[in-house]
Amino acid sequence: MSNRIEQTPAYETLREQIGDDLAPVRPLATTPWLVGFLILFVPICGALLWRTFGPRRDFETLGSVWLWGFSAAELVVGGVILTWILREAVPGRSLSARGINAVAAFGLVLHVLVTLATFARSPLLVPAGVGWMYGLYCFCFEVFLGCLCLLFTLWLSRQGLTTRPRRVGLLGGLGAGLVADAIWRFVCPYSDPAHSFGSHMSGILTVVVVGLVLAIAWEGWLARAWRSRSVS
Repeated sequence: MSNRIEQTPAYETLREQIGDDLAPVRPLATTPWLVGFLILFVPICGALLWRTFGPRRDFETLGSVWLWGFSAAELVVGGVILTWILREAVPGRSLSARGINAVAAFGLVLHVLVTLATFARSPLLVPAGVGWMYGLYCFCFEVFLGCLCLLFTLWLSRQGLTTRPRRVGLLGGLGAGLVADAIWRFVCPYSDPAHSFGSHMSGILTVVVVGLVLAIAWEGWLARAWRSRSVS
């Protein structure tokens, strides 16, 4: 079967095109760029938000583990997810579907556990009548921070040859959303699960949707570019 395939004109043409297109390239160095971005992005955004809104009211009650520790956990997991999806820019290094599902599930479960643990330590409910206002506030800031992180990661992914843009968009949105939540929970004054799941979790999921939409547009652009090259 393989001998017959190799003898077909289409295969010979494709092999010649690939041979003509080969050229020396520099190894991708996207991971150090991403790590450097996060090292700058997180403290700068955190400092600006801290200076603007001040620390959350239960800052002392939560202590180092429930505040710094849980935010660090979200930040590390989000950063690892963003780093892993950069593998998609290198053909042959893609994550398996099972690995993708496991990573996504772990990230969402982590956010749920952080929310419940924070509320158990410091149960601060949103005052009646203003829940929608605080919810919208937290939602908008998380989406804004997450989209900034997502856009930079997608830009890094374009430096290589991403064969599954939608996977990059989905996981990139999740990782960026977790990074945004890790930053924003330093200033959010409430630990109410209804508030956290209604605004923080929805903010993370919105960044995931934004990542998917951008990935679909990216995929369409790649398809059009391939068709135009084929025609020419």
